[in-house]
Amino acid sequence: MKTTAVRLYGKNDLRLETFELPEIKDDEILLKVQADSICMSTWKAVQAGAEHKRVPKDVDKNPIIIGHELTGILEKIGSRWSGKFHAGQMVTIQPALNYQGSMDSPGYSYKYCGGDATYIILPPEVMIVDALLPVEADGFFMSALSEPYSCVIGAMHSLFRTSRQNHLHDIGMKAGGNLAILGGCGPMGLAALDYGLAAENHPGHIVVTDQDEAKISRAKLIFDPVAKERGIKLDIVDTKGKDDYQICCDLTDGKKFDDILVMLPVPAIIELADRLLGFNGCMNFFAGPIHTDLAAKINFYDIHYMEHHVLGTTGGNTDDQREALSLMEKKLIHPEALVTHIGGLDAAAPATMNLPEIGGGKKLIYTHKKFPLFAIADLPVLAPKSALYKELNDIVSDNNGLWCKKAEDYLLAHAPDISE
Repeated sequence: MKTTAVRLYGKNDLRLETFELPEIKDDEILLKVQADSICMSTWKAVQAGAEHKRVPKDVDKNPIIIGHELTGILEKIGSRWSGKFHAGQMVTIQPALNYQGSMDSPGYSYKYCGGDATYIILPPEVMIVDALLPVEADGFFMSALSEPYSCVIGAMHSLFRTSRQNHLHDIGMKAGGNLAILGGCGPMGLAALDYGLAAENHPGHIVVTDQDEAKISRAKLIFDPVAKERGIKLDIVDTKGKDDYQICCDLTDGKKFDDILVMLPVPAIIELADRLLGFNGCMNFFAGPIHTDLAAKINFYDIHYMEHHVLGTTGGNTDDQREALSLMEKKLIHPEALVTHIGGLDAAAPATMNLPEIGGGKKLIYTHKKFPLFAIADLPVLAPKSALYKELNDIVSDNNGLWCKKAEDYLLAHAPDISE
């Protein structure tokens, strides 16, 4: 069987190619990918090429398929897995396999397994570590985003505070406490906010800071009604040119924060988080830095006497992703809030290469389709250019400007195939 895929050959060397897949082995599974969401981590891997820890050293001779936030339909099942999975089943994967201590991961390390492809072969380790997850959520765009949600869910579950009565740690967000998400109107910040509003042990007050007026307005439009409905106080504030420390302190009446997520790798934001942390509070440096020498000042007096806790997390695990899928199925979280751009497989390579410059939120690739990347917000301008854009604009307009299952179904039925 042939597949069409975006393959990495080295630093900034991505190629859209059609090539033959080998017949699957008894312990492998053939997956028809339907959608893949582009992650900033993939852009970092493209920048590093073979120097990336997960990318093979011989990637120039044995290229890998990029993309790890994927979903699709099982096409053919190896005999080893025939009792557990079946053809036609909708699935997603948790790419952080950690199989036998290896850093190999779909989208970084495998010749035949990555999200930006029409068909891929799942290696046995995906199933062995139970990282192939059945999906009941309605819409490929939802399950494609379950992996990024798992990352923020993992970050929230990693927060902790200590006890003076024993040496046990209280794990997770402080229920009813104050949560700050600094630099939080990007896609991962919105996912963290979304989960904070949906979690069983949710905070009583969430403060989200950003300096992009358009992103702030969009976040308020989507999440203010959710917070009001669930009885959670939410402040999404623009700190551009203002005293962000004083703004955040005033919002908590000087009580500061029990939990803080730092969403941007900026020393000033890290130092702000340190100042805003309350007694026995926990700061998670979630933002993934590119530079290995990133440093910021941390107050060790407060670490000692105010019992401040600082950690960093990257990625989630299978249980985190299962929780994300469950919340999607119950319609308690809003993955559509993260999606700002849509593209066909032919758009995946240029979108990945230019990801920081494109701006906005998640770029969702429909892997069997061929059309340029477009911003959902630009659909009113694009509508006169084609029947496809016109209908998508009508559907999205009826859904408060957000992507949805109806828009996805129409696109899959009417957009040109990548094979054309």
